[in-house]
Amino acid sequence: MENEDVIKVLWTGGFDSTYRIIELSMRDVTIQPIYVKDQNRKSMKYELKAMDEILNLLLQKEETKAKILPIKQIELESIPKNKEISKAYELFQKEADMGAQHEWLACLATEYTGLEICIEKALGEHAPIRNSILKHGKLINTGDGYIVDKENSSKELNLIIGNLKLPIFDKTNLEMIEDIKKWGYEDVISHVWFCHTPLRGGRPCGLCNPCNTKFDAQMYFLLPTNAIKRLKKSRKIRKLFGPIGEKFYKKISYKISKLI
Repeated sequence: MENEDVIKVLWTGGFDSTYRIIELSMRDVTIQPIYVKDQNRKSMKYELKAMDEILNLLLQKEETKAKILPIKQIELESIPKNKEISKAYELFQKEADMGAQHEWLACLATEYTGLEICIEKALGEHAPIRNSILKHGKLINTGDGYIVDKENSSKELNLIIGNLKLPIFDKTNLEMIEDIKKWGYEDVISHVWFCHTPLRGGRPCGLCNPCNTKFDAQMYFLLPTNAIKRLKKSRKIRKLFGPIGEKFYKKISYKISKLI
């Protein structure tokens, strides 16, 4: 039976979920990090490595008051499917290009009610998922995150987000960086992994959406110089030749960069 007092956090070793782990680590609570193992995910080994490094650093911090349980690793294939959730996901996928992980996370949350998923307050072109959530319903501020107002939200939103908690939905990346600096946790956050398509040797590509998001949030310290150069060139090519030209550049750039 689930322990309601344990805070269950979906952790990927990325910036947003690591921010939440850090925030909770300074409280007198019990944290259960949960990681879903997708064997097709190119960044999986780097994410697992990042989480190990971050946990070791947090355990050495005098400020750590929380009990952090061992990471619960769940195989993607073991998550039960749900036809209703799949149908609801199709709506959000078409409307906001919502990633496939949101479908199986909704399924996982039927077993781990209250599972925290770290969707930040994205801005501009990076906010389609946030905008779609707010379009289809309302959220309730619990004082430590947001949950769906089930009576005033669509059936589809309830199916996709209804069993989840959104702890950083009102925080931008820039605000979280300010918190990290204020807390003195720059050493910890420097170990996060966010790139979806890493290059040889585990280098951020500068071409995937998470790399672009970190750049737009002025988190330049997370991106190597070459990744920033590729990112800027990719945007320049998109401006000159459109999405097709950008896609071609990315394909060639990945091939070349993996050899260096």
